[in-house]
Amino acid sequence: MALALEGIRVIDLTQYQQGPIATQMLADMGAEVIKVEPRGTGDPGRQLGSYYFQANDRNKKSITVDTRTEKGKEIVYRLVKNADIFAQNFRPGVADRLGFGYEALNRINPRIIYLTGSAFGLKGPMGTKPGYDGVGQAMSGILSTIWQPEGIPPTNLGCSISDQTGGYLLAFGAIVALFHRERTGEGQQVDSSLLGSTMNLIGWTFQRNLTHAHLGASMLVPRARVAPFSKEVSIISSHVARDGKPILLLLMRRPMQIATFKALGLEHFIDDPRRESKEHVKEYINDVLSSMDERIRTQDRDEWLRLIEEAGGIAAPVHSLEEAAAHPQVLANEYIAEVDHPKEGRIRVLGLPVKLHKTPGRLGIAPELGTDTEEVLSRVAGYKAEEIEQMKREEII
Repeated sequence: MALALEGIRVIDLTQYQQGPIATQMLADMGAEVIKVEPRGTGDPGRQLGSYYFQANDRNKKSITVDTRTEKGKEIVYRLVKNADIFAQNFRPGVADRLGFGYEALNRINPRIIYLTGSAFGLKGPMGTKPGYDGVGQAMSGILSTIWQPEGIPPTNLGCSISDQTGGYLLAFGAIVALFHRERTGEGQQVDSSLLGSTMNLIGWTFQRNLTHAHLGASMLVPRARVAPFSKEVSIISSHVARDGKPILLLLMRRPMQIATFKALGLEHFIDDPRRESKEHVKEYINDVLSSMDERIRTQDRDEWLRLIEEAGGIAAPVHSLEEAAAHPQVLANEYIAEVDHPKEGRIRVLGLPVKLHKTPGRLGIAPELGTDTEEVLSRVAGYKAEEIEQMKREEII
C-alpha cells in the first residue's frame, strides 16, 4: 500500500527528542528520513538507552558524518540538493555557524523546507538561549495547574511533554509548508518551540485565564482541582480504593455531582448550603473530599467504576504506564504495537497516534548508528565507491 509521504526526502540533523519526534512522524507516513549523526558517537539521545532512541527515531536511515570538516559539510550540501525538508534543533545560531543555516541551504535548494526546533522561539531576549523539556514545562505555566502539598508545584509532569508537543507541531508545520510549496513552488523556514507548544497544549485552560483574568488561578485543594466552569463548584479529585488503586472522579457539573454523590452514598452533600457560600465553600469542598476518601477506601476500584457509571457519573482509573499499555481500548486502536527488532527480538512500541485510513503509515525500528552511510552517499548524494572509501580512510564518515 502506498504511503502518503512517499517520495518526500528529509535530511535530519536533529538530536534528542523535540526534533527527532517531528522527523519520525514524517518517516512514519512514508518519507525517506536520512539521519545525519556525528561520526563515532551519533545522536546523544542514543546514550539515554535503546528505548529512548527507538521511541524517537524509528523508520529512519542513519549515516555518520564529521560535519566539522569541509568534506563533511559538502556531504550535507549534496544531500540537501535532492531533499524536500531539512531539520535541526540546535541552539539558535549553531546551525548558522556550522554552515547549515536557512539562508545557506536555501541558496543550494530554494524549494527546501527548513525545520527549526528551539526552546523559546527565535525572537525575543531568550531567543538564542538553550533550553530543555523541564524549562518548557515550567515557563509555559502547565506546572502551576498541578497542586501539591504546601502549594509547591511538581518539578515536571512525569514525562517529556514539552519536547513531545514541540515535535508534533513542528511536523504539522512541515506538512503545511509542503502543501504551500505544492501551490507556489516556494520553500520556507518553519519553527516551533518548547515554550509555545506547551502553552498551546494547555489550550482552553490558558485561554480562560487570558479572557477572564479576574478569575485568577483555579482554587486548588489537596488531590483536587476546583474550576469555575460556571457559578457552581466543579471538582476533579483523585482517591485510592480498597485495593490500593487510584481513581479519578469528575464532579464538574450539577448532574455529574448528584449522580456521583448518590453512587457513593453521600446524598447529604447534594443540597448542602455551603456549596453556594463564598465564606464556607472551601470548608464544604474539604468535607466532600474527606468523605469521598473514606467511602472510596471501602471497595475496590473496579466496583466503584461500575457503580458510578451506572449512576450516570464520570470516573476513570488512574492507570500506571503498564496498565495503560494493556488496556483493551489501547490495544484495539493499536496505540501499542509489536515489531521485530534484529537485536532485541519481538518488542512492544508506541503505535502511530494519527490514523490515515487510505495511507496508514508504518511501524519500524530505529537504525543502528551509521548503517546506511554508504547506501545514502551513493544513491542520494552521488558519490562514487572510491570516493566513499577515501572518506572512510580520512575518518570523515
